[in-house]
Amino acid sequence: MAERNFYDLLEVSNTASSETIQAAYERLVAKFDLAQENNAGNAAARIQYNAIRQAYLVLNNADSRAQYDRKQQLRTFTPTATVEVGSFWTLPKLLVIGVILLGIAGFYFKHQKERARLEAEKTIAVAKAREAEEKAKAEVEVERMAILRENQRERAERMEASRLRRERDTDVRQFQHDARVNEINNRVYSSLDRSQTQREDYKRRADEDRVKREEAQAAMAARQQLSRDRVELCRIERERYGKSISC
Repeated sequence: MAERNFYDLLEVSNTASSETIQAAYERLVAKFDLAQENNAGNAAARIQYNAIRQAYLVLNNADSRAQYDRKQQLRTFTPTATVEVGSFWTLPKLLVIGVILLGIAGFYFKHQKERARLEAEKTIAVAKAREAEEKAKAEVEVERMAILRENQRERAERMEASRLRRERDTDVRQFQHDARVNEINNRVYSSLDRSQTQREDYKRRADEDRVKREEAQAAMAARQQLSRDRVELCRIERERYGKSISC
């Protein structure tokens, strides 16, 4: 029974395109996925899964696939020379040459396998590095968005504080304005009250002066009338009695 090669593992031909190999790999990996219940703990499924991954890593790379194809050609090549008695190519010599060729092929296969493993590790490392880079970028973006939200919150708080400060200043100015207006009004009202009081005092003093003048005039008129009455009485006494008695 012929040994299964990587193409057989992926169930494709040796002329399959990279897209066909990719599709076959995804189908078989899903089939032998160790996370499935029927594959969990199944050693055969694990071996098949690992073999499929190894085959894909080799055939998915153009260089490693070309080297693998050359190695397959060496392994499948079988000389068909006939051995004649007495010829140079005796059977022992052919066996020795075969062993040497097998050793070389084994060494080459081992070298190619190691190279494929290194390539796979490199691919995995590059994928991990890319994943780490993407994760770092995502973390930086998250941090940037957090800083942006924090800046927006601080800006909103500053705007709110500024609005409250303006409202407070407006209220203070309005209060001071109202206080000044009230003070001016009080001064005006006080001045009006003083003017009213002064007018009332002036009127009262004028009335008192008028009354005093009237009383003085009345007293003067009474004195004048009394003097006239005395003069008239003296005249009458002189006419009647020949002399003035009261004067």
